[in-house]
Amino acid sequence: MTPQNGYPADRLRARMSAGAPVLAAGCHDALSARLATEAGFEAIHLSGALVSAVTFGLPDLGYVGASDMLDALGRVTSGTDLPIIADADTGYGDPLQVAATVRRYERAGAAALHLEDQVMPKRCGHMEGTRLAPLEDAVGRLRAAAETRERLVLIARTDALRTAGRDEAMRRIAAYAAAGADAVFVEGAIDAATVAEARDASGGLPVLVNFSAAGKAPEPVADLARAGCRIAIFPVAAALAGAAAMRDAYRSILATGAAPEPPLGWDEFTTVLGLPTLSANEDRWKAVPAQPDSPEKEPA
Repeated sequence: MTPQNGYPADRLRARMSAGAPVLAAGCHDALSARLATEAGFEAIHLSGALVSAVTFGLPDLGYVGASDMLDALGRVTSGTDLPIIADADTGYGDPLQVAATVRRYERAGAAALHLEDQVMPKRCGHMEGTRLAPLEDAVGRLRAAAETRERLVLIARTDALRTAGRDEAMRRIAAYAAAGADAVFVEGAIDAATVAEARDASGGLPVLVNFSAAGKAPEPVADLARAGCRIAIFPVAAALAGAAAMRDAYRSILATGAAPEPPLGWDEFTTVLGLPTLSANEDRWKAVPAQPDSPEKEPA
């Protein structure tokens, strides 16, 4: 059955074709998804690095598996109906496992996933020690994903720019486009010239740019858009701000023995959670409708 607002993947495809890049907010649970939706974002990004941080308290060194991502995806979908672009790392195996991952992500409500060309266990593309899978292996994963998905937007990511150079990155992007990718993602591509080169190497596919806090800031979105950027993800920006606020609050409590004045009031917080609507529904559903008067019985 078609969802009320249409399939998330179809909505994301339509938005990608609109010209200006869709900005995707990094979220990891229902609350962050609600806040991003309220702020006006048009898409959500679910990062494996963020899931590793909030679930295990560990950096992005391959600790997160498909089940961990699916659990997080379930929490995010409960907080928003926006299209969700989910990190699928290497697909968590060889082509057979990649195909299963695609089916599971799509059933769980993802609109898109990005699949990268590292070996397993992978690590964050901004860390030292990143290793590329052989091109034929990476292409096999992409082919399995492309032939398995139904509507899912398939984004092919390469980490070759930093580890093997520009020429190898573009060679891989061309191969991934030929394998069935819908969009391409060159990790580390933060300037319009590289984005345009990726667009051309892929035969004109949309390009995703990562506005990661781990590296240099990309050029302005408007410049990247003219070069072919159609998705801009902000995977950890809000989480870093939230972590800093939590740390400051904990330190303040220990230092003063009192809770600091919250920048977000409790009433506003519960409003974000939907309390007014839920309370109104509760009252409406619990209300007892008036009973019609019983007809008087005729005397015997």
